[in-house]
Amino acid sequence: MTVTGTVAAQAETSWCTGSDLVISAHRMNKPSANATAHWMRFAPAEGASCKIGGSLSNVRFLDAGGRDMNIPLAGGQTGHYVEVPVGGIHEAAVYVGSEIQGPTVTPAYMMFNLPGQNSLGDLVLVKWPSSIGTIVRVGDLTPPVG
Repeated sequence: MTVTGTVAAQAETSWCTGSDLVISAHRMNKPSANATAHWMRFAPAEGASCKIGGSLSNVRFLDAGGRDMNIPLAGGQTGHYVEVPVGGIHEAAVYVGSEIQGPTVTPAYMMFNLPGQNSLGDLVLVKWPSSIGTIVRVGDLTPPVG
């Protein structure tokens, strides 16, 4: 049996850790007056090449003092598992939506664990760009849309 270079390279690609990624959060256009939308960019760190898939765990929004704002999460995962290559021009994304049913809140940070392989991944803290509603949905890791 002959293994092609592409298949062999995919088999050897390591799983992404926090040091492999440059993660940032960005505000998107509001889909409606009572909703917000954000996307999180999971770009490769200099020289990194890895793969990642699944869902973020232990997601929390923090205020400027690092205190948990206790913003409830209301799902958002599709259950459609895909591993995304990250490296070179390839990156992954997570889409975050919220419903505004009253006042909005403005977190300073989002903290979460990356998915690991058979374990919890690295704990990550990302600066959050703008206000959100108090019912938040966090999607799965996916290739960026568009």
